[in-house]
Amino acid sequence: MSILSGAIKRSRATLCMMLLIVIAGIASRAFMTIEAFPNPSVPMVSVILYQDGISPEDGARLLVRPMEQELRSIENLKEITAVSRETTSYLIVEFQADVNVAQAVLDVRAAVDRGKSKLPAEAEEPIVEEVSANDVPTIVITVAGDVGERVIYQTAQSLRHTIETIPDVLEAKLNGHREEVVEAVVDPVRLQYYGITSQELTSAVINNNLLVPAGKLDTGEGRFDIKVPSLIESSEDVHQLPLRAHATGSITLGDVVDVSRTFKDAEAYTTINGQRAITIEVLKRTDANDIEVTQSVRTLVEGLRSELPAGVTVDYFLDQSEFSIGMISEMQGNILTAMILVMIIVVAALGLRSGILVGAGVPFSLLFSAIILHQMGYSFNFMVLFGMLLALGMLIDGAIVVTEYADRKMAEGLSSSDAYQLAVKRMMWPVFASTATTLAAFLPIMFWPGVAGEFMGYLPVTVFAVLVGSLLYALLFAPVLGALMGRNKMPPKTVAYLTQLESELPTKLSGLTGRYARFLSSIVHHPVALFVGAFYLMIAIFVAFGKFNAGVEFFVATEEIQGTVSIRAQGNLAVDEGRALVADVEKIVMDVPGVKVAYTIVSPGSPTKISARDPEKDQIGVILVETYKPEEMGYSTRKVYAEIRRRTANLPGIYVNAAAFEGGPPVGKPIQIQLEGLDRRLLIDNARRIRQGLEDNISGLRDVTDTTPLPGIEWNMIVNRPLAAQLGANVLEVGRAVQLVTNGIKIGEYRPDDADEEVDIRMRYPERDRRLEMLNDLMVNTVN
Repeated sequence: MSILSGAIKRSRATLCMMLLIVIAGIASRAFMTIEAFPNPSVPMVSVILYQDGISPEDGARLLVRPMEQELRSIENLKEITAVSRETTSYLIVEFQADVNVAQAVLDVRAAVDRGKSKLPAEAEEPIVEEVSANDVPTIVITVAGDVGERVIYQTAQSLRHTIETIPDVLEAKLNGHREEVVEAVVDPVRLQYYGITSQELTSAVINNNLLVPAGKLDTGEGRFDIKVPSLIESSEDVHQLPLRAHATGSITLGDVVDVSRTFKDAEAYTTINGQRAITIEVLKRTDANDIEVTQSVRTLVEGLRSELPAGVTVDYFLDQSEFSIGMISEMQGNILTAMILVMIIVVAALGLRSGILVGAGVPFSLLFSAIILHQMGYSFNFMVLFGMLLALGMLIDGAIVVTEYADRKMAEGLSSSDAYQLAVKRMMWPVFASTATTLAAFLPIMFWPGVAGEFMGYLPVTVFAVLVGSLLYALLFAPVLGALMGRNKMPPKTVAYLTQLESELPTKLSGLTGRYARFLSSIVHHPVALFVGAFYLMIAIFVAFGKFNAGVEFFVATEEIQGTVSIRAQGNLAVDEGRALVADVEKIVMDVPGVKVAYTIVSPGSPTKISARDPEKDQIGVILVETYKPEEMGYSTRKVYAEIRRRTANLPGIYVNAAAFEGGPPVGKPIQIQLEGLDRRLLIDNARRIRQGLEDNISGLRDVTDTTPLPGIEWNMIVNRPLAAQLGANVLEVGRAVQLVTNGIKIGEYRPDDADEEVDIRMRYPERDRRLEMLNDLMVNTVN
């Protein structure tokens, strides 16, 4: 009480402290990162292993297994999941829920560094990344036009570099482009005529693409660095590489191949509403503001628009800031509306003076909570706003109790200062108890483990912060304001009359209030009956809810304007075949009412992860759909995806799944069954049998998939090693001969001035010779 007495006596200092808290709250709210949903840290780390042309079986044996052995030694490990596909293998390392994710990433990097020595020499550097709960781009920029592919590609590259200079941008990823390559097209006849082996071709590039530091020379009159520069800097340099020399001259690479700088064969296509384009997906940093990042990107790109080549168009879509602004504005509007309604009710019940005194605690408590949330590093998102809205009706309870008791004591003749000090003294513990019981209801949510717990943890922390602010206001600042705003003492006759009237209220009042007062007066004299009746009523409520409830779901279905359409088809599909199938689905999707933008990625054989959900094994393409807002369409966005599923249900040989993005923490599919065992064949058979049983016997299921290997055709070239050795050949020479028909032999790489990354130098046969029948006619050149 001495603290409150001192605060009332030094009211100016107390009010200045209150004003500082309000100002700090406004500043904290302004500096908080704005995003639609929380971005919890996922206790998972991905490891990507890459070796050009390796089969899924060999990838599991040569890439995954050695790396798994090193990863198993990490502490707090929960599970390692590995998926091997052609050329690429993925490992998802999952840790216990309470692990420090940053330290987990470091531990995985250390294990990967130890395991690299066990990988094949041809394997590329492993990539270690933290798994994000929200990997949807903040904004997507499209670059298109009726110009050459290289012009569009270089424009997109230039924009990507510029965008990545923005501090809050984590990464700008290109999609829909083909990587550059220096292609050395070899004529089989010329190669056979000169008798050049694949080893000579590889050695020619490796031995002549070097920067040799020859040391320093001290002449006594100076000291000089000497080097032997021999790096390949252009495709013309590749022409002049010597393969074989003799007394009359030398054979260069240009004598047996036609060298040109071009693009690799297309492995994927991207389109926007049916138009071919290259897209730039902008990902923001974790602590960056959605709105600020988007505005910075748009401002930067608009400033460069005048410098773009003629015929190139740039556009934006999937702007996450629009969704964030809409959601935050709507929730803030709801909070403002709730504040006004609370003020109206309080003023109507307590009067203008007491109503203003109590109502001032609403903005104070909310701004006080903003200080705590900002210091904890929380973003300003849907869960924070929901917590504030939830606490809004509870935060004024303490102030009402203190103010009403003080008003009563002032009516009995006490001064405003004494009345509020007595009110705090008498009501402090009841107010504490009332707030503590409310906080206890939210306390278990704060200790909810896992990603879902971190996502939902924003709610109880926000409620805690708001109610702590309300407690501070009710027990300190409200009494100080009340002491300054206190009304005059009432005459003794008025006080006596009010006391007599209060004792006679149950019998004197009429109407609904009178009936309630008489009912209350009667039941307080029968506590046992009241307890028994309340107990049976509680039991009846639980029984009724268990019988008539509408079901249980983890997170409420929200209106999401963005979703995905996944297209699946089985078979050894070429890229252009997959493109034709996906284009049929794309046309149907664009014709569905409510679809605003359709962003399509076609990638047969290499499923694309475009949302938080892992892609299916037989996915040949995915369409990221943006719909109009529900208020613009007049119906739910989920009807749009239901209509897409209905229209694509009867497409022959194609399986289409359309669904909006999940609101809340990422949980994947509702039902997941995991089989474990050492017998791979037995696992595959049982997994397929269980899947078939689910589809045949349980109604209401859709999009049932499994991770068993896809059926397909594979050609095995079996080398007779003894016979090959007699002819001066080996498995490596035979394999390189086959590579000439497929993706080509990587004989080196170089970094030109106008490229960001090293460009591969690959040798392959002309397109006319890259056919299946050529495998029977391959010639393997040997030293003999």
